[in-house]
Amino acid sequence: MESISIYMSGTRTLDTITRQLELAEDEILVKMTQASICDADLRAWSGMHMPSDLPSFAHIGHEGGGEVVEIGKKVREFKVGDKVMAFGPLNTFSHYFKGPVQNFIKVPDGLDMEIACLGEPICVGMFGVFHSGVQLGDIALVAGLNFQGMIAVQGLKKRGAHKVIAVDYSDAHLALAKKIGADFVLNTNTQDVREEIKELTKGKGVDTTLHSCGYWNPRTEDYFNMCIDITRDEGVLSSLPDMMSPINVGLHRLHHHAIDIRFNALMHHSPEFLRIWVPLLMRPVVQGDIDIKALITDSYPLSQVNEAMKKFSEDEDQVKILLKP
Repeated sequence: MESISIYMSGTRTLDTITRQLELAEDEILVKMTQASICDADLRAWSGMHMPSDLPSFAHIGHEGGGEVVEIGKKVREFKVGDKVMAFGPLNTFSHYFKGPVQNFIKVPDGLDMEIACLGEPICVGMFGVFHSGVQLGDIALVAGLNFQGMIAVQGLKKRGAHKVIAVDYSDAHLALAKKIGADFVLNTNTQDVREEIKELTKGKGVDTTLHSCGYWNPRTEDYFNMCIDITRDEGVLSSLPDMMSPINVGLHRLHHHAIDIRFNALMHHSPEFLRIWVPLLMRPVVQGDIDIKALITDSYPLSQVNEAMKKFSEDEDQVKILLKP
């Protein structure tokens, strides 16, 4: 099978190439319905440091999904015509892409494919919510309103938070967070967030904090330390995104004030772990409890992937940009 694919040949350089795809016996071939740009894609494209234990981003794209058009001779988990969600480095920025069965999960019955093709980043965000430690009646804070942060705003509220505070640097992000359920929004560019939180919580700090500012974002360190500072004694601080370069953080407060620190990393467990968790994480989305459509801020044809990446890089109001064949 010959496929038109996107290849990252250098910093800020995405080339359209023709790629030959030959199926191994445990692989499936998928016709791409939709892909999307991850913050990690943006970091790699920008030429920032990438940890050595990550797979190459040259054949770019790990978010997306589509329809199975061919299966390897040992494949029993899927059949031609199945709709699937991609989980892993599969070069989803491609008209066709392939991979082993362990990197795919069937789309839940009846789910809109535009949402289903966002299954991987949805599940990453939902996993953060499920493991946030939020309790009924908590005051919760989400620091960083990327795609997963926006999911957390909704999920923490649905999971029992009495109030959710959303913190970001983009007024557009904050307005969207307010629309989808945040009770308070604070802009780190124009407000003293620590003082505002102190006032809102009568000096106690928030019960549950979810940090969602990482990957390419230069505010990662500031936001992480802010989360440490404003989490109450014996509260929970969970961090969702990958922070791919070292940062300096105030560990003393975490220890001395008995703060429970959690790193929620759905995609770095075994395939068996994903098969258990993905259906559970997608269930609230299938049921309509979490609004995903509102988080899609732009869409481009795959042929304009360079323009799409440039847009995501330069426009800090973007949340999730889709790519279509």
